[in-house]
Amino acid sequence: MQTGLATSLGILALTFWSMNVAITRVIGEAHHFGMPGLSFTLAGAVLLVFDLVHRTPPPWRSTARKPFWFLGGLAFLAYMVFYVLGVSWSADRRLALPLGLVNYLWPSLLLVMLPFFFACRVDRRFLAIGVALCRTGGGLALLWGMDLGEILVMGQAEWPAFLLMFACAVLWAFYSLAARRWGGDANGTGWFFLASGMCLLLMWRLGGGELHFTRAMLAPFVIHSLLATAAAYLMWDIGARRGDIGVLGALANFLPLGSVLFGSWYLGEKNTPGLWLGCVLVTAGALLCRRGVSEEETVLARDGEVAI
Repeated sequence: MQTGLATSLGILALTFWSMNVAITRVIGEAHHFGMPGLSFTLAGAVLLVFDLVHRTPPPWRSTARKPFWFLGGLAFLAYMVFYVLGVSWSADRRLALPLGLVNYLWPSLLLVMLPFFFACRVDRRFLAIGVALCRTGGGLALLWGMDLGEILVMGQAEWPAFLLMFACAVLWAFYSLAARRWGGDANGTGWFFLASGMCLLLMWRLGGGELHFTRAMLAPFVIHSLLATAAAYLMWDIGARRGDIGVLGALANFLPLGSVLFGSWYLGEKNTPGLWLGCVLVTAGALLCRRGVSEEETVLARDGEVAI
């Protein structure tokens, strides 16, 4: 696949991803394990049928190296479970968008981690300032207008959700680079989603609870499964491995803005000035991180193959 086409698919994936936080929150209200589990299982099945039609090599016949399947697959599975837990278990919809901003630290973390996977020129000053701006933005989005007492109360109640979302940011940055470094011609997205869905369904069965699948839930379920999940992650996997990772990394910095715009409209939540300011700071910080890391024009993998 040509680099330009792969990059375009990655950009379309980012567009679909802008819907993810709000849609995940809505379907999670039906059941925080069961509904996302059904969605991921359906998405995984659709992606595996797509692989079969396009004769994508199965895992045992692909050129992917073992770290992609074991390390990358484990990071993917953990990301999905943590993401669902963080978004679905927050106290109310008002926290969904600040949680999304924490998750969207991953573009800056991807660039921070890039030198560990590929030969890069690194300017630590830009990286340090960029990361600081991202963290400040996340804090402003969460704490704007609160006094110390309110901050302490919320911290005691909601710290697990925010810790999970920060872990998600680290995991997705790692997976994206692992797919590019070791993925070869494999497309593990369908297998990984199927495993994630089955894991969440097992958690639902073990934890119990009724699945409130109503007619009103059908549209967000379909959007979540087929667009914000199946199509988006398939396209990102192609873009991350075969596209211009610098362009995609830079455009991914605007995910917070897209997520806040869509989420504000879809969830009908009034946003504080701190949320918008935090969104701007997270975006600016990620752009500075991009300025601080320049990938070499040609990076040779350890096995001698051209990596980019």
